[in-house]
Amino acid sequence: MKKLTSTVLKKRLRECSQDELIDLVQRLYATVPEAADFINVVYGDADYVTALLMKAKKQVRNEFFPARGLGRCSLSKAKEAIRMFGRVCNDPVLYLDLQLYYVQCGIEFTNEYGDIDEHFYNSMEGVYRDVIDTLISMGDETITAQFRDRLRAAVDDTENVGWGFHDGLHDAFMMLD
Repeated sequence: MKKLTSTVLKKRLRECSQDELIDLVQRLYATVPEAADFINVVYGDADYVTALLMKAKKQVRNEFFPARGLGRCSLSKAKEAIRMFGRVCNDPVLYLDLQLYYVQCGIEFTNEYGDIDEHFYNSMEGVYRDVIDTLISMGDETITAQFRDRLRAAVDDTENVGWGFHDGLHDAFMMLD
């Protein structure tokens, strides 16, 4: 089985009639949830993006604090919710918001249940650093200011956490100054 290259796909799409293209997009919309979300982000109203963000935050939160039972803390499922959101929404500020929310949930989880393990803290610190690195590369102080208090609070909320987690977040936060 051989996948179409981007060049071949473009050529084939150019050969399609408008009705064939509309049919293709409608079939994608009806059968591929991620494609439907993407189309709604591009052509729907602005509230759709907000609803997607809230849905992704709920999925992230549920991995740490489900409505019933103890937190499963499936970092891979929480990160998949972040990746899915990023594939359909190209707003970097909303993506940063979701990434930071993941870290905040992780910090709340460790403060609730005690020390976890190195993998957990590496994941939290890695996403936190991604947020910091993205803010630095954006070079927009207005956007950075939107996140500064939450980023600082994450550092403060880890003061009594082990595994060098607090130090890692603190060092990353200091890169903003």
